[in-house]
Amino acid sequence: MKLLEKNRDIYPIREQYRIMDEILKDRIDNLMPKLMKECGIDMWLIASREYNEDPVFKTITPALVKSASRMSCFIFSIDKDGKYEALSVTRPNPAFAPFYTPAYLKEDVDQFAAIKRIVSEKQPESVAVNISESCAQADGLSKMLYDQLFEVIGDKMVPDDRIAVRWLETRVQKELELYPQIYKVAMDVLKEAYSLDVITPGVTTTTDVEYYIMQRISDMGLEAWFSPDVDLQRQGSGNKRMTGEVIEKGDLLHTDMGITYMGLNTDSQRLAYVLKDGEKEIPKGILEGMKVGNRFQDIVRENYIEGRSGNEIFIASMEQAKKENIKAMLYTHPIGFYGHGAGPTIGLYDRQEAIPVRGDRILYDSTCYALELNTTSAVPEWDGQEVCFMIEETIAFKDGKTCFMDDDREKIIAIG
Repeated sequence: MKLLEKNRDIYPIREQYRIMDEILKDRIDNLMPKLMKECGIDMWLIASREYNEDPVFKTITPALVKSASRMSCFIFSIDKDGKYEALSVTRPNPAFAPFYTPAYLKEDVDQFAAIKRIVSEKQPESVAVNISESCAQADGLSKMLYDQLFEVIGDKMVPDDRIAVRWLETRVQKELELYPQIYKVAMDVLKEAYSLDVITPGVTTTTDVEYYIMQRISDMGLEAWFSPDVDLQRQGSGNKRMTGEVIEKGDLLHTDMGITYMGLNTDSQRLAYVLKDGEKEIPKGILEGMKVGNRFQDIVRENYIEGRSGNEIFIASMEQAKKENIKAMLYTHPIGFYGHGAGPTIGLYDRQEAIPVRGDRILYDSTCYALELNTTSAVPEWDGQEVCFMIEETIAFKDGKTCFMDDDREKIIAIG
């Protein structure tokens, strides 16, 4: 098997950072004012203390900036004349120059005095800050900073998570173009893991494969945003997620994994079957079960209509599955800067129902999702045993259509 090579398959750090900063520039200059107008927000303030950064912080700073410096603050403003500005109220740092206008002046006593001056000059209707009950990534303002900001801004400071959620969930065109390249790296790692180079039936455990995946992601200089899960189903066992087991011939393997690369995250679940002695292909009943899972993916995609809420997508999808006699579960989530991203929740694994608040958020264009679900089908070759087909693909929603990041979502990999 041709293995991934860091020097061949992964951009050098300098090129990664160049691409990330090019995207950041586009997002700050073009996307941010559009989203602020959409949300009716004329000023957004993001403040972070060093090593206690707001989750939004890393999405608004250049790649070379890894943490806040003492206290870092950024203000996005649209004044009454419609003039848009991105301001840095942070200690001087040349890395910010292409993106922000410095607004922490020598005459300012401290950063809070600078913030007070800016608010006084701009006279916004309100100052949105990141406080949210329903979205953790939009809830990044610490209590200490809130108290200090309140002393200089007062009642103009308003908890408002709309702009943070829209900023986090929206992908610009360059990100949408880049995403399939990122996804390919994750899928290539998984294809390596699903091979006889890694798996020796009767010897290799599911835990061994998990560590192989983690090692290969590390070899690439990348990170796994969650530890990969590898489990299996076996004829004669009612356990749908056997973990820590020695992999045997005839097992159906399932892997859930995700990587972080150039600021974006992937999330995918794929299946593999270990051929028995004498078997040339995967049993027909397992392949038919996978087709049912793919059909349910398409049902969910058909219900991706801009302006619908996550709950509306969930309910319509589950009703259609029921009409088609598909035994299904749906628990799809937004993805992007974070693996479990900001945006509409479409069901939860442990709550197959409409989800208050998070599920009420609506579907917007230029967003990405982990299309995560499962279906259950009886497999004749396993004496009618019910098998759970857990599948997940990272998808994009653009111009009213969903698209997959690669072409292998219908495949179960044969090992043997």
